Amino acid sequence: MSLAEELKNVELFSRVEISRLEKISQTMKTKKFEKEETVLHRGDAGTELCIVLSGSFRAVLIDEDGDEILLHRFGKYDIFGEFSLIDQKERAGTIIADEESSLCKIGREPFLRLMREEPEVAITMLQILVGRLRKSDELIESLAFLNVKERILKQLFDIAKENGDKNGNYTRIKKLTHQEISSMIGASRESVTKCMKILNLEGHIKIKGDNLYLREPCHPY
Repeated sequence: MSLAEELKNVELFSRVEISRLEKISQTMKTKKFEKEETVLHRGDAGTELCIVLSGSFRAVLIDEDGDEILLHRFGKYDIFGEFSLIDQKERAGTIIADEESSLCKIGREPFLRLMREEPEVAITMLQILVGRLRKSDELIESLAFLNVKERILKQLFDIAKENGDKNGNYTRIKKLTHQEISSMIGASRESVTKCMKILNLEGHIKIKGDNLYLREPCHPY
């Protein structure tokens, strides 16, 4: 599959003609990353938009002890770097490859030109940005109104909705550490460990190897 055909699968570029994408792809840089290789550092200049072609990446904050605070995971055909690309501020987080992965990058000027010439791209970008802001609002709401167990379930279902694979009555997602979950929902690791045991006993989740299986129906809380 050509890069232009890959881009057609990306929500942001899905309404752009393939002939136009072929021209755009010629200006893009493609790069492969090894597992745990750093792609971008917090504080880097935001000059490029990144599109995941294979594998997965995680956005993290790293504290003074070197521990990671997980912000988000990006799977195939997801994009990242859009905030810094638009406002030209420094990168808010560090991006690390979860596994052998690849992505392509488009520079700020070519991308802004594309948005001016292709209004559908600009509209889709607005929808993506609004969606991410809504998720931030939902996180604040969950912190205020949901208990730890409910917040864990909501977070897992949100991840499954974006990057899960249906498997009968369950949806499979990549297993997260309890520390990663705690940083995502704003709870202590000890509380997360206790609630994960309860969720497993209640049959809401199953853990097999590197995968976590989440039982339907969605949002049982």
